[in-house]
Amino acid sequence: MNTHQLEIFYQVAKFQSVSKAAEALYISQPAVSSQIKKLESAYGVHLIEKNGQGIQLTALGLQLYEIIRSFFESSIVSAESLLKNSAVLRVSGNFLMTHFVIPQIFEQENDTTHFGQLIIKSTSSFNALTELKNGYCDLALISTSSRPILSADILVKKIFDDEIISVSKKPIESNVTSLIVSKSKMDVYNILEKNNPLFSNLPYTAVESTQDAISNIDINKNSATFISARFLKYFEKDYQYSYTGVKNSIYALYKSNNFHTDEILKLIDEMKTHTK
Repeated sequence: MNTHQLEIFYQVAKFQSVSKAAEALYISQPAVSSQIKKLESAYGVHLIEKNGQGIQLTALGLQLYEIIRSFFESSIVSAESLLKNSAVLRVSGNFLMTHFVIPQIFEQENDTTHFGQLIIKSTSSFNALTELKNGYCDLALISTSSRPILSADILVKKIFDDEIISVSKKPIESNVTSLIVSKSKMDVYNILEKNNPLFSNLPYTAVESTQDAISNIDINKNSATFISARFLKYFEKDYQYSYTGVKNSIYALYKSNNFHTDEILKLIDEMKTHTK
């Protein structure tokens, strides 16, 4: 059974709304609807149906919701209870921030003690946000083309703005035949697919993270991907790149009641200073 689809169904059932579930999961409404349909198709059942005001659960959908609700809610409560007793500041974030920006801050400082114990996890922006919501990290660093709209208990601070560039091993104008797109850059792809003829007819493969996308273009030398322009100084010289005209931003997100707030704000200030 696909637990990701179950989590999406849980959110839809909880809010009785596809749009609110999409907002809570930080994914698009079509993506939510698609996963629900796949779950229903896998078992030949109907879990959700339309009514005059929106959607409602079928009898089977209601039974499933009651079963999985206790699992998701009790798991989150147990995890939060355990982790709140930890003295560790847990940071989950995108490849650029966790592999380059934060490590370089510590190289300059030559001291990490004023941040306490720090665990850094590199993951996709989508997963970082999910981990923050579920209490598995204290600070999420995400890449997106628009400011996240989240629940009132999650605070959002912009770290920096940046340009998005296309990167490939061969010139994109003549040799690129496909795209590799990370989850955090799907909104970028949607903009370019509609407005830039270079990308409008190219098939794409979705991958979890920017790191996965870069690995893929190293293997498939006729493919291209989209990354932050700040990556350029870390790239080998044999990559081809061009500016897409699409803006991107890195945001830091944390919960308002987090007891690591002082350390989080210090780290955010360091990241802002380092990336000016």
